[in-house]
Amino acid sequence: MKFLHGLGVLVIFLGGAQGLQAHWIEEEDYQQMKRQMAAHKDAAPKAAEPFLKFPESVLVDWDDHYLYVGSDGMPAHPMMVGITAWQQQVPLPQSYYGKNAWSIPLHPVPAAEGMSAKTNFFRGAIAVAANGIPIFNPIKNDGKTDTFLAGELDEYGGHAGRADDYHYHVAPWQLAERLGPSLPLAYALDGYPIYGLSEPDGSPVTGLDSFHGHTNVTGEYHYHASKSYPYINGGFHGQVSVQGGAVDPQPNATPVREATAPLPGARITGFEMSADKKKYQLEYVQNGKKGVVNYEILSGGGVDFTFKNPDGTTSESSGKQGRKGGGGSRPPPQDGNQRPGGPPMEANGQPRKPWIENHLTEMDGNQDGKLSQEEMMAEVNKTFTGYDADRNGQISQDEANGPGVRSAMAGFVKQHFTEVDKDGSGSISLEELKALAMKMWEKYSQGEGSGSSRRPPPQSR
Repeated sequence: MKFLHGLGVLVIFLGGAQGLQAHWIEEEDYQQMKRQMAAHKDAAPKAAEPFLKFPESVLVDWDDHYLYVGSDGMPAHPMMVGITAWQQQVPLPQSYYGKNAWSIPLHPVPAAEGMSAKTNFFRGAIAVAANGIPIFNPIKNDGKTDTFLAGELDEYGGHAGRADDYHYHVAPWQLAERLGPSLPLAYALDGYPIYGLSEPDGSPVTGLDSFHGHTNVTGEYHYHASKSYPYINGGFHGQVSVQGGAVDPQPNATPVREATAPLPGARITGFEMSADKKKYQLEYVQNGKKGVVNYEILSGGGVDFTFKNPDGTTSESSGKQGRKGGGGSRPPPQDGNQRPGGPPMEANGQPRKPWIENHLTEMDGNQDGKLSQEEMMAEVNKTFTGYDADRNGQISQDEANGPGVRSAMAGFVKQHFTEVDKDGSGSISLEELKALAMKMWEKYSQGEGSGSSRRPPPQSR
């Protein structure tokens, strides 16, 4: 939305929230990224092609390892209309620029074992659409609800999330008209492109794997979107780093209030924006009566809100400048000796320690500074017994998402359920947990005392 670039600082406040908070869209971040884009003398990488089709809303920057995609998170198409399960969030611009831009690997690397979106990545985005809008897992953060089938999405497959950040949950089919069949609709955050219902050359799609992707005749892997689940990439074929159940790093959306509660029976019927892009109106119907939310961006940097409720009451509120937006981080710089897509890095640029080294003190029973095989297996047994609540010799997905046990491996089992579930049965046996733990321990023991930088198992934290 171009008016954001002229405002310098945009402040929005929503009534009904607990206390006054505000949101800044930083002109500085936008201008810096724009300068970096203009300063490139080399040709843009291939991955930039779909994003360059939307110059009015997307900025791109790149280095040897990543493509950075910047936007304000607000698409050009109408938003919110058609939602029948509304949590009273509304679209607010976000500052996905500069260090808070989206990072897409330019040299994606296949993972030893991919991770499914059916049991992982219920937080944050898993892809970025060509128009700069993030795409979240179609299964919402409760781990079971299909947002499309639940009526939570608008006519374009998106909605405003808990941070009042607009994003898609299904493929952005509306972009195909501008992109054409030869360009992808989006890029997954592991660096692989996501095409539509046919191959780039127009031929039919065949032989998709569990992540809804495949390798073409030239050896290049890509995903395909679909009209039914998984709608978008069904997980990650490529290596990604995971933190707190989400791909890491990725930009931060900046909430202006606490997440609101659903409004039962409400259906959003209209969303309008003025020609100068400073006034907004959202209309909805609840129990046959109309409700309206109007908000206006003021020249002084504030926003006025007026709520006309279905019961006939009206309330107003306004906000002023407050907390800065942004706060995300790009991947740490990589030196020329590090393979793109290689070991995850810490914020200080040092290689991230293997999982065992990070949890050594917790598992080192005799505190001799080393982890023996017996100590590793003791931790496995402790973790398995704690999760196997019904004592049937299997850890189900529900048990893994439950309280579990206080142990070093507890978080690992919960975040990497699919990776541990080697046979894909939907549950974890003691043998499966032991097998993966032994692979980790063997890598740890082989590197002990060598001073080498050992690589951790895929996606382990």
